Amino acid sequence: MRRLFAAALALGFATAGAAQADDTLSPLHFQSQGVFGSYDKAALQRGFLVYETNCAACHALNALHYRDLEGLGLTPDEVAGIAASVKLADGSPATLDSRFKDPHAKATTFGGAEPPDLSNIVNARPGGLEYIYNYLTGYVPAPDGVTLLPGRNYNLAFPGNQTAMPAPLKGNDVTYADGTAATLPQEAQDVTAFLAWTADPNLDARREIGIRAVMFLVFLSIIAIANKRKTWRETV
Repeated sequence: MRRLFAAALALGFATAGAAQADDTLSPLHFQSQGVFGSYDKAALQRGFLVYETNCAACHALNALHYRDLEGLGLTPDEVAGIAASVKLADGSPATLDSRFKDPHAKATTFGGAEPPDLSNIVNARPGGLEYIYNYLTGYVPAPDGVTLLPGRNYNLAFPGNQTAMPAPLKGNDVTYADGTAATLPQEAQDVTAFLAWTADPNLDARREIGIRAVMFLVFLSIIAIANKRKTWRETV
């Protein structure tokens, strides 16, 4: 089933026509950051592929339905194909209205640490995007003199530096349909961008409405000032 899902994803991304994103790794930058930031659809699609390939077996996205994937720039038919390749817990194929399949990973798999739901993980962790990226790229051998607890892995970004999750990304874990090199930093950046979207899928629409509202208020202010000046000029 996983291979079928990956094939559906690759087909969807190939037909979506997403262009490669600009270099956002040196220095690290996410397009959604800033007052006027917006999501990079190409990065979101790549990040979803990384999530499904490397994260979905353990981490749920319970806040999302498959229909929400249209927000990544995929068509309804592409999203329906992705959903149909997923078998839900009752054995039936997922539909556009189905919630993302929950892997129901057991905490015993990771020494008692239960894999968190990733729907809002960016907002739930101090540092947000930067922390998630640093965590995914922060796995290194434990320094001399440091004894790891059983079942723990050394991570530079994790508080206390000992995390139960093994390194989920190694680089070249996926093949990007747009030709982007799937290095470890690139995969980490893309899946972090995708998780930013899962935490706030309406960011683009909200900021567009905000910009229009500001433009309207500026126009209204100009009209009000002009009318005030005209009124006072006529009364003098």
